[in-house]
Amino acid sequence: MQRMLPLFFTVLPLLLTACSDQSKSESQIQNGTSDSAVTTTDAGKASDQITPADQSLSAHSRELFDWFDTLGVPNLDDRKYLRLYKGTYQTLRDDKEKPQYTNVFLLVSTESEKKTFTLGMRTVTYSNESSNILTGELYEFKEVDLRKDVIRRLKYLRSLTPEEDRLRHIGRMSRELVELFILARGCYGAGLNEEAEELMTYMSETPDLKTQEPPGKKGLQNALAEEMAYSFMWSTILDFRDPKIPRIELLQRFREIAKNYPQSSYAVRARESAEILTRMIQEDEVHAQKKIRPLEEMTVREQVAELIFQLRDQNATQHSQPGSCNIFHDPRDGGWLSQKVEGKGSPATQLVKLGDVALEQLIDAVDDNSFTRCVGYHRNFYFSHHVIRVGDCCQTIIDRIQPTGRRFDIEGDPQRAKAAMKVWYLGN
Repeated sequence: MQRMLPLFFTVLPLLLTACSDQSKSESQIQNGTSDSAVTTTDAGKASDQITPADQSLSAHSRELFDWFDTLGVPNLDDRKYLRLYKGTYQTLRDDKEKPQYTNVFLLVSTESEKKTFTLGMRTVTYSNESSNILTGELYEFKEVDLRKDVIRRLKYLRSLTPEEDRLRHIGRMSRELVELFILARGCYGAGLNEEAEELMTYMSETPDLKTQEPPGKKGLQNALAEEMAYSFMWSTILDFRDPKIPRIELLQRFREIAKNYPQSSYAVRARESAEILTRMIQEDEVHAQKKIRPLEEMTVREQVAELIFQLRDQNATQHSQPGSCNIFHDPRDGGWLSQKVEGKGSPATQLVKLGDVALEQLIDAVDDNSFTRCVGYHRNFYFSHHVIRVGDCCQTIIDRIQPTGRRFDIEGDPQRAKAAMKVWYLGN
């Protein structure tokens, strides 16, 4: 039996790192090289070490900011720049608990909440009375001098060795290139053209982690689009796990990725995913208009058909790595801790209980590419995530009903595979 380590005990630090816009580098920027805060004097010294840039913004930078403003993002002109205290805890690369921070631009502030735009390119609203789910502590905001923060940040980044720089990027959903660009756009909106241009120059001259080649000014927009698409694709795939997020919202996100980043390597996947969701939403609407009888009043064949349709809402989460997503860890089955629950179980469990009588219809559906609410991955600290399909569930259920271990090439030739499966399992 393959050994799998529970994430709760072994990967919580990774989750704290991967699921947050706040990165280790940002925390270090806020804290300096020691646990003490960077002083204004230190910032002034850092300023003296930076080569003065042209006070005017280059036409190239203006073009990139204009492009960014077409992506449906908030206007960052004249926004307050805040430091958000997220609590004191230990991340993967910390040797002890430390205060953790992230920086945001303030969009709207009321007596009850603050609406912000993160450097990870997300709009996040914080209630003034809500606490951080990770720490139980209230969120704390402090206005920060944007210019001094940029000076500190660039000084820190330029001080890193290649190895130190490489390790900082593990588990980050929002890439640093995007964060620096949003900072530059914020500087431009605040009239800090010199700092904006300094950031743009740094981005164009910094080697890419994969290619080790700098994007240059001509390649910067494509590099930014690739990183933005990467971040949004990862977060959208993850959100399939949440049944409260409707399919229509996921569809809209895929459409935006395909529209805003058509040259990125994620555009094709986004378009294909949007096509599948469009079909599924139409099927949901047709199904909702039908008068569905209770399963007990259906024939066995009708029960199997209905349960296979319901597999699109099968909802399991992977809890070990290396490993895979076990579709039978649905909350209706007791979850991954196999707790006792009332009810008949998830659609997958109910199909297993029906046994051999469900095999023929399950075989017919093994090539159904409809999305479920189950997400698997190779490792959770980089983007290897994928949504389990209804056809995948059908194959797993078949193997649970008749655990022969036989595998068929569904993807290569579905019809031939189905015929072979019917001979193997049904004898016809």
